[in-house]
Amino acid sequence: MQPLNISYQKIFKRVIIFLIVVFFFYTVIFKLTPFFLAFLMVLIMEKPVSFLSHHMPRLPSVIIVLTVILIILTLVVFVVSSNIISELIELGRVLPQYREQITDSFDSLIQRQEEVFEVVPDEISDLLRQNINVIYQRGDQVLSQFVNRAVNFTFNIPSIFIFIIFTVFSSFYISRDKAKIFNYISSKFNLTDQDKMKLVNDFSTYVRVQLFIITNTTIWVGVILTLIEFPYAILLAITAGILDLIPIIGPGVIILPLIAYHVYVNPLYAIILFIVYIIVIGFRPFLESNILGTNIGVHPIILLLGLYVGLNIMGFQGVILAPLSIITFKGLLVADIGL
Repeated sequence: MQPLNISYQKIFKRVIIFLIVVFFFYTVIFKLTPFFLAFLMVLIMEKPVSFLSHHMPRLPSVIIVLTVILIILTLVVFVVSSNIISELIELGRVLPQYREQITDSFDSLIQRQEEVFEVVPDEISDLLRQNINVIYQRGDQVLSQFVNRAVNFTFNIPSIFIFIIFTVFSSFYISRDKAKIFNYISSKFNLTDQDKMKLVNDFSTYVRVQLFIITNTTIWVGVILTLIEFPYAILLAITAGILDLIPIIGPGVIILPLIAYHVYVNPLYAIILFIVYIIVIGFRPFLESNILGTNIGVHPIILLLGLYVGLNIMGFQGVILAPLSIITFKGLLVADIGL
């Protein structure tokens, strides 16, 4: 086995390049979000646009595909929003009852605490009290933040429309002039046409797989919860789908408590939910090993390691930045541009 012939200067250079890639994606995704979403939209549109471009000029092809996608998204958002609003109204109606139940549960828990504290030594009881107070304070902070964000979202509806307009027009212009834009960017990095197409295909494959996984989780959880007539099915399904972006946490945060609840309420529903949970958590490694590992050439364990490191360093932002940075850096290495 031959030793790796990599100097410390080259390692340092690659680390710097990787950090630059991470900073680039951080700026584009979280500071220039409409343009990043427009880029994702272009990746989704590209195949149907290319197909129509064989029968008509690219400009009308882009307009047709973008219009169809916007109509579909509008219908989906309308249907989902209607269900979410009705569930939120119902939640607001029964929230006082839930608050009373939670208050009674906390009172009972506090009484049990005092009984336990009378038995255990003073040092342990003081430590338990401190930790429980921290949990209470943290819960209050999380609830307050949720309420504040919901209120801010309501007042920021005009800025949301501006955000959507920027995204739509950016998608149109990027898709229309895709060849010119990609040629300009690739010329700056000295990428060949093959390297350029490989990098774009890797991005497209990763985005499509992640969207497919999230959609699969959301649909499975939403359909099953609706069939068993569990309240707030749409809200829980969307939350489970979003959490599926984080394999370390995953949709189990939503599904496992529901399984535990139905073990006592309805064991049959608990079995059904457990089967759904197995399907959902088994779907991601299957796709990642058979599609990402094969087409992109990045082993799933590398992506998982990147997700874990990104989550610990940057939180949820790291979950998004890590895989995109790894795929881009791998593409630059394969392109042999002096790294």
